[in-house]
Amino acid sequence: MSNTTAFEELFSAPLRNGVSYPTRLRGTGIPMINMKEIFAFDRIGDQECELVPLTQAEFDSSLLEAGDLLFARQSLTFEGAGKCALVLPSGRDRTWESHLIRVRLDPQIASPAYYYYYFRSPQGRQAIEAIIQQVAAAGIRGSDLRKLQVPHVAMEEQRAIAEVLGALDDKIASNARLVLTADSWVRVVYKEVQARTDEQVTLDKLVDLVKDLVHPSAVPADTAYVGLEHISRRVMWLSSCGTTASIASTKWRFAAGDILFGKLRSYFHKVVSAPVGGLCSTDVLVVRPSDENIADFVLAAISSDEVVERCAAASKGTRMPRTSWKDLAAVKVAWPGEVAAYALSEKVLSLRNAAEAHLRENNLLAAMRDALLPDLMSGKVRVKDAEKIAEEVL
Repeated sequence: MSNTTAFEELFSAPLRNGVSYPTRLRGTGIPMINMKEIFAFDRIGDQECELVPLTQAEFDSSLLEAGDLLFARQSLTFEGAGKCALVLPSGRDRTWESHLIRVRLDPQIASPAYYYYYFRSPQGRQAIEAIIQQVAAAGIRGSDLRKLQVPHVAMEEQRAIAEVLGALDDKIASNARLVLTADSWVRVVYKEVQARTDEQVTLDKLVDLVKDLVHPSAVPADTAYVGLEHISRRVMWLSSCGTTASIASTKWRFAAGDILFGKLRSYFHKVVSAPVGGLCSTDVLVVRPSDENIADFVLAAISSDEVVERCAAASKGTRMPRTSWKDLAAVKVAWPGEVAAYALSEKVLSLRNAAEAHLRENNLLAAMRDALLPDLMSGKVRVKDAEKIAEEVL
């Protein structure tokens, strides 16, 4: 695509940095999109954010609209500066913080979704990195962003490209919601079990600790690797992982169906079921249900809020508190008896299988989106061909 224009030629409003509030003033008001949301989510919808009060002047000038683009001025990691996120429709007012730059495009000549995908493509990222290299640690500046040369193609083509890629992202988001629903259902049902019985057992009666240290050179380079960074907070299904090609030191081996319990800062609530075998960080406890017939009942119990809270309370260390196997093993959980535990385990297993199927599909959809993105932006793949490919999997 040879047609380009200065980015500012597409704006419908001046670039704006967001509001800045001392921590002591936060807690009431309207949601404020922070750096952590930008780096956790590519599309900003109704995620929970901290609240800030706005003056009337700020309320009149500092609210986000659907279609706004948010750029991170800086990042905790050098590579992340300039990350772009798309603001989706929401039923509530939202603002953004001072470390983010808001770009509002003219919808008559520029599709926000198209440019969101452009800045996710290798071409768009290269343009952002050229800015970063000029200003180094200062991050990106609005003045640089305004002058950036971006592709400018017909609106029909912009919308078509955005629709193809957006359909894949919408399906990924739908699957993700189903996964969270499954997680919530398991937690509700386990609470019902807790309410119906007074009997308890310690976790060491239900699980065994697995301690099998393996050097990554002893396994294929594409073996799954799970670090704490791959485990989502308070979600018992594993949505992503790396490979052992990226690590050099010995790690714990785990098998499919094992439970991975994050022991470093256990209050982060990182507890998941392993969908496949692989290696994991030594900051993770690998535990294996001693009776496979109640394996998924054990998953519900060990990932409950009560277990995590008790382990966090018993953790040792001030700056980097860690839970030990001794702490986890001693935690008591509700025990409804074998028959009820078997029945619940079957229900949780069916949900786990469904959740893992949705997550596998998401990985395939994301790979397809990421493969199509640069080719669509460069014109190597026609929109009609991309639509046919997407239709086959949606």
